[in-house]
Order: sequence, then C-alpha cells, then structure tokens
Amino acid sequence: MTLKKVAIIYNDDMDMMLGKEHNIASWEGVIDTAKTVEAALKSEGLSVAIIPLRDKVEGFIKTIKLENADIVFNLCEGAMGRSVFEMNVAAVLELFGFRFTGSGPLTLGLALHKARAKGILAYHAIPTAGSFVISTPNSELPAPNSFPLIVKPVQEDASIGIDKDAVVKNMAALKKRVDYVIKNYKQPAIVEEYIDGREFNVAVIGNNRPKALPVSEIDFSGLSENNPKICTYEAKWVTDSPVYLKTPPVCPADISKELEQELFSIAVKAYNALGCRDYARVDMRMGKDGIPKVLEVNPNPDISPNAGFARSAAAGGLDYSQLILEIVKMAHNRYQDTEQ
Repeated sequence: MTLKKVAIIYNDDMDMMLGKEHNIASWEGVIDTAKTVEAALKSEGLSVAIIPLRDKVEGFIKTIKLENADIVFNLCEGAMGRSVFEMNVAAVLELFGFRFTGSGPLTLGLALHKARAKGILAYHAIPTAGSFVISTPNSELPAPNSFPLIVKPVQEDASIGIDKDAVVKNMAALKKRVDYVIKNYKQPAIVEEYIDGREFNVAVIGNNRPKALPVSEIDFSGLSENNPKICTYEAKWVTDSPVYLKTPPVCPADISKELEQELFSIAVKAYNALGCRDYARVDMRMGKDGIPKVLEVNPNPDISPNAGFARSAAAGGLDYSQLILEIVKMAHNRYQDTEQ
C-alpha cells in the first residue's frame, strides 16, 4: 500500500491533569508539536489531518475512521489528564485496527510504571538505580541504606511530580515527600537511589536492527547549590525559567568512544527489553562508580524540534522533516511486513 495520508493525534487535556503542573504548562507545546509534525509531513508531500483527543472517545475514533489515513502518528502522552491512560489510547487504536506509529500498549504501560520497568531491566541484567515503592500515605518507611534519595510518582513521565524538593536528604524529608506524591498524584511513590553524576539521553530508532543516535548530556554545572542536579518539570518545560536556562543539553556529548559504545549498547538492550517500536529515548545516569544506570525508557518520547530526540537525530545527520518521515515509514513498513 502506498503511503499517502497521515492522521496526527494528540491529547488536548492539560487542564485535567492532577498535581500542580497544569498551572505551569499550557496546551501550546502539545499543539505546536502536532502542527510542526504536520508541516514536516506536508513538506514531504503527504496529506495530513490533525485530530485532538479530549474526553469524547467515541467521536475521536469516528473522526479517525472518517479521515481514512494510511497511518496514525500517535502523539498522545495520556488521556483525560492522566499519563496512565497513554497505553489505553494505543490499545483503542489496536482494537479498531488502525495502523499507528510508536510502541504498542503493553510497552507503553510497562515503561510508564517505573517499578515494573526496573524489574524487566534487572531481569535482562541492565543496570538501574535501586528503589522501593510506597503505596499508602503515612506508611512506615523502610530504613534506607543511605541518603540522598529521589522520590517520584511511580506512573508519570515528562518529569511530572519532580521538583527541587524531590531529592531528600533525611528520613523526615523522605516521609513528607512520599506523602506529598501519593496525595497529590493519586498513585504510589517510588523512592530511588539518587545518583549524583552525569545524565545522558540516548535516542534509539528502528525495529529489526534498532540503532542509537548521538548521545546527549544535560549540563547541570550552571545550577546553584540550592538546586539539585536533576531535570525537574520546570527545567524540562518552562522555557523562560532559570533552571531551564541553566540546564542546557550538549549533543553530541563530550565523552570517550568507549563510553559512547557502552551507552549505545545499554540503550539498545533496554529498548529491546521493553519491546519498543520505531523510536524511543533511554535516560541514564553515571555516578562515581562509572556504571551507567538506566533511569527510564521512554517509548514515544517528545518529538518536538527542540527536544532531545530531534536534537540527537540532527547530530546523526537527519533533519527534522527527514526524522518525522522516517518514523512514519518505519511504522508503515512494520505493518506491511506483518500483513504479507
């Protein structure tokens, strides 16, 4: 089947989010990404339709059917204000027989659940930071081996629930933060070893033989001592904030060839272990022990022109339009292969 038309879907639900993030972020970034992907595909000669998902799933599916596109570019990072529903969107697309870009529902669900993902990584002997999960507020907490630790919602991405208070240095702060996460994000908290070191992002692309793109590193050297060296929600998304401006990415990262190959190997192993398709980003930290540990595997990562995936692609020789078209073609070919 010839590839002629693409339907772009995204979640228009920022005002429904739990926690405080919707007070900072706006719909603009999500909509801008959809429009930028649209422009990229049109520049490559494809017909494009943009379809937002808000709260009427029946109408959303009806619209996708009416557009009759050859493939759906799935930009939905959740639904109805909840990241946990990201997998549900992919599941609905599968149930209705739509071809779509990116990972399937099982991968999206597993990768989003940080504790489940860690279990899979550990099974495949992929290094990751030690952690434990607390499900109810006011629980008796296990005594950690050491501080500092970092506390996150167990099923969020995009640094939701991570601010400067996420890193804790004593038992009182740990208890306070765990209770805060559980109460505000209506889900368990994962308490993780805080790795004080370099943070790398590795973009991976492909299916049968996925390959890693040039490594990107987040430069935390500009942060004051009052700010922990982490990529908070503000540092990731609020472009005029001091922490955003003082945590610039460096791509390609200034690393040895040996470390680059090690990061590539870990990233591709993690990509395969979680069953990623088409494209994903693997985030890692390396502390004083020199062992890169996977923080998260991010299937269907932010694909906006300013984000890390597009930056790594550009460093690898793919301009933005080429990258978007490549993702669409990979997904389209994946379905062609399975239908033959």
